[in-house]
Amino acid sequence: MVHFKRSLLLLAALLVIHVLQPDDLSAASRKAKPKPKAKAAITAMSFMVMNMTTGEILHAKNPDAPIAPASLTKILSLYLIYEALGEGRVRTSDVVHVGSSVTQVNGSRMRIRPGTQIALGELMKGMAIMSANDASVAAAEYVAGDVDEFVRRMNAKALELGMAASHFENPSGLREDGQVTTARDILRLSCAYINRFPQSLQMHSLPVFEYGRRTRNNTNHLLETTRYVDGLKTGHVAGSGYHLVVTARRDGTRVVVVVLGSRSSGARFREARMLLEEAFRKVQPNSASRRVAGVPALPAAWQEGTGSTSTGGFKDS
Repeated sequence: MVHFKRSLLLLAALLVIHVLQPDDLSAASRKAKPKPKAKAAITAMSFMVMNMTTGEILHAKNPDAPIAPASLTKILSLYLIYEALGEGRVRTSDVVHVGSSVTQVNGSRMRIRPGTQIALGELMKGMAIMSANDASVAAAEYVAGDVDEFVRRMNAKALELGMAASHFENPSGLREDGQVTTARDILRLSCAYINRFPQSLQMHSLPVFEYGRRTRNNTNHLLETTRYVDGLKTGHVAGSGYHLVVTARRDGTRVVVVVLGSRSSGARFREARMLLEEAFRKVQPNSASRRVAGVPALPAAWQEGTGSTSTGGFKDS
């Protein structure tokens, strides 16, 4: 009987402790919920994001900071080639006789041999998809007669498009003194290019390019990983970082993102995709057009990092 009474008293004591247990102690026994992850910082030196459908600038950072354009230069070169096609001066089926000057360029190449005969359209694909520098030189010589004349036309077109802070020294984007651009100017160029030559996106969105016995993937990896992306171009200059212009269309709205001077190849794709997704969350139907003066701020966590503007050698990726 004594043992039975002791058991009852112990059970009663345990019940009282459980009833009187503070909420915070009982909560501690439950599994803590994980904290939401903080947004990753944007490391790019500069960027701009536009709702191209309305002209609204959604986000920007250092839009006028000068930087080497790298292979984003090829957007302007392709602009001139498409212009020549539209005016009937050349055709994509034209056979280009490749000269010896293609051996003088390095970086990304199709490895075209002097004396080779290749269609202009194939050179354009090489420029757009695998960022081939030798293809840029061969196409420039064919369209303008020589590279110097083509570069003169590039700079004239840049001024015509309002790219006042840009200057070009070659058609490929290889590093040269005086070759410079800004995020604002690249955005102007990209929008003008897409508006005037929307058919170009069919080429820029091709996943692979085959030449000879080689198959090369498109350097814009967002085409594989992000829905609605259909362009546009990558670039890399050692010392200035990794560049990307990406465009996507969703529900009738086209967004263009320019990212210049990211710290790594992977960073430029992550940051461009982050900006692209944020843009599509932000855009509203029939939103009023705004310009850079009214650019809204990004989340504070995205403002870290300014990148580098130092110079260096070139290798596109």
